[in-house]
Amino acid sequence: MNANENPPPSRSPREAALRALARWAGQQSEIRPRLIEAAWRAGEHNIRAIARAASVSRGTVYADLSAQGIDYTDRSTPAAHEETVTTYSTGSHLLQVVLTSYGVLHRDPPEEAGWAVNLTTALRNSPDDPEVRERMVRLTGLDAEVRAYVLETPGALEIVGRTADQLRTLVEGWGNPTHQIVRGFFYCRGGRHCSVAIAEEVAVWLRAAGYGVEVDHLDIAKPVVA
Repeated sequence: MNANENPPPSRSPREAALRALARWAGQQSEIRPRLIEAAWRAGEHNIRAIARAASVSRGTVYADLSAQGIDYTDRSTPAAHEETVTTYSTGSHLLQVVLTSYGVLHRDPPEEAGWAVNLTTALRNSPDDPEVRERMVRLTGLDAEVRAYVLETPGALEIVGRTADQLRTLVEGWGNPTHQIVRGFFYCRGGRHCSVAIAEEVAVWLRAAGYGVEVDHLDIAKPVVA
C-alpha cells in the first residue's frame, strides 16, 4: 500500500462476526436449492423425503424447485405419488415445529426423534361409535365434525394442553439455541381421525403462541381400519 492509499476500515469483532454470519447464510441459501435440484434430477421426487433430508419445510422445497426452473407438478416416478396431507402456519413464521400423525396399523413409528403421543386407547374413536359411524368413515380429523367429536372426549383438551406445553419447552430450551426443528408424533390405530384432530389442535395452540408449525398427516388418505 502506498502513501496515497487509504487503509481498509477497521471492524470491531461484533461487526466481523455479523458479516461472517451473513456470508454463511447467503451461501446456504445459494447451495441448498442446487442440492435439492440435484436430488430431484437424480430421481427423488418425494417432496417430504427431500424436505426431511434438508431439514426444511415442504414449502421451501417447492420454492427451491421453482427457483431452479423445475415443474414439481410433473412427477413421473412412483415415489412422487404421495398421500401425505400437510397443513402450514399462515404468514412468514419461521418453521420451528413439525407435527406428524400416523396410524400404527399402517406403518412403524417414524425414525426421527421426537415427542410421541399415544392415542390408540386414550380417546374414543368416532368410527367405533354406531351412532356416528356412517358419517365419520367418510370424514377425517380435518373435518369440523370429527374434530369436535374427538375434542369433546373427556381428557382430550388436557392432552392437547400438556403436549403443547411440552413442545414449547423443547423449542425454547433446545430448538431455538441450536436452530433445530422440534418434532412431535401423534398416533392412533388408523391415523385418520383421533391423531389428526389432536395434532391439528396442538398446532393451533402453538401457532397462537407465535410458533411456526407444519403438520404432516401420513395416513389420512387411507381407508378406515376395522
